[in-house]
Amino acid sequence: CGPSGPPPPVPIGHGSGLGPAAATTDEIIVLIEKRNNAKNMQDFGAADALRVQLEAIGVTLDDRGRIWSTLDGRSGKYDGAGGASRGDKTLEDGSLSWENTIYVQGLPASARMHEIAEFFGGIGPIKKSKKSHNQGEPTIHLYKDKRTGQPKGDGTISYEEPSTARAAIDWFSGKPFGPPGAYPTSSLTVTIATRPDANRFGKGGGGGGGREARVSRL
Repeated sequence: CGPSGPPPPVPIGHGSGLGPAAATTDEIIVLIEKRNNAKNMQDFGAADALRVQLEAIGVTLDDRGRIWSTLDGRSGKYDGAGGASRGDKTLEDGSLSWENTIYVQGLPASARMHEIAEFFGGIGPIKKSKKSHNQGEPTIHLYKDKRTGQPKGDGTISYEEPSTARAAIDWFSGKPFGPPGAYPTSSLTVTIATRPDANRFGKGGGGGGGREARVSRL
């Protein structure tokens, strides 16, 4: 049976009436762990509700750095949520279908990032990175040869919506990359990307295994 909705709030401060500062470190950690468990179960409504509850007691979460902090100066590290993202589906082999992200093969090695963003963005908005070093840039990762550092012709592209990723499969598969005549010998293969497990990101097209992808968490 599916999730029954957000969990009941955890009592904070044992009724002392002291407000946010009354939350003990143990109580904060319990809420964070409950939120991580909800994300791992793909119950994002419950995870959102728990984040709101944490913010209401003065706790700020930095999911990228995995650090929590409070208004009264306390802070600590916490574990990640196992890599689940909104819209992901668990496949029969245990891997996760990365529903808003496509895995593309057949990209010309000479194709530039702005060309790829413009071409694949023509069907719908590409998700923007939230990482500090490339904040606001399209979430696109191109696999590179470890020896030469040159693109290998495949990569992942994350859209804002899963429906756009699904449409991209029909729209781009079997077609050449770029404007008409730009790369006439290219032929694209597009699938939904998959993740083999919580700590490794895998390519699509067969639902398992593959190289690790250093891409943005959703």
